[in-house]
Amino acid sequence: MTLNLTIIIVGLVGIIFPTYILLTYQKANANINQDDKYRLTDYKQTLLIFWGLTLLILINYFTYKQPTLNFYPKFSLINIGLTILIFAFAYFQYTTAKVSADNANAVKEKLKDVYHYLPKTDKELKWFLFLSFSAGVCEEILFRLFLFEFLKENSNLIIAFIVTNLIFAITHIGSGKANLISSFILGLLFSTIYYFTDNIWIAIILHISIDINAGILGYRINKMIRNKISPSR
Repeated sequence: MTLNLTIIIVGLVGIIFPTYILLTYQKANANINQDDKYRLTDYKQTLLIFWGLTLLILINYFTYKQPTLNFYPKFSLINIGLTILIFAFAYFQYTTAKVSADNANAVKEKLKDVYHYLPKTDKELKWFLFLSFSAGVCEEILFRLFLFEFLKENSNLIIAFIVTNLIFAITHIGSGKANLISSFILGLLFSTIYYFTDNIWIAIILHISIDINAGILGYRINKMIRNKISPSR
């Protein structure tokens, strides 16, 4: 039963989930572009998928102790120092992501592949912040803590790195085919951090900070374009 449930979850995370994204992302993007109200609906659907898969992994782990999941942070000097650097990076991202009336359209153009998905209203921003937190926690559990470890134990390290992050990149195809390589590289970064620190929470913090910054930037751009005023900071 333990192995069967683990294999089922591997299939859901490694095959069903990315296949679903591949089959639906174009329609989802088209719906958002046609009707802004669908953006919030998509946030909520994504949250259900993230937490549903994560809950299955947690049930499997706490019920059958399979596979071995290292949830507990390691408090070494290197890990603490790296965490401080990530918080500093997140703060730097936030403070330097300036949007003015002069550059709002230019920044929007740089984000053209993902701008449709970024929050535009106060309500959407609140949901997107929750989604960013959930993506950081859930995706790192799904891809790094679960799938990466499973592949590493049942194949080898190189295959685990490559396959895990190919799947991770595919699930981000909604941000544009041109961003598949950057998503793959970002996934490799998260996996490398997790592998060498043995601390999933460092990868989670970095993941959350990147997603939150993107959401805030999209919100600021829309507000600037809409109101033609300087952003309040």
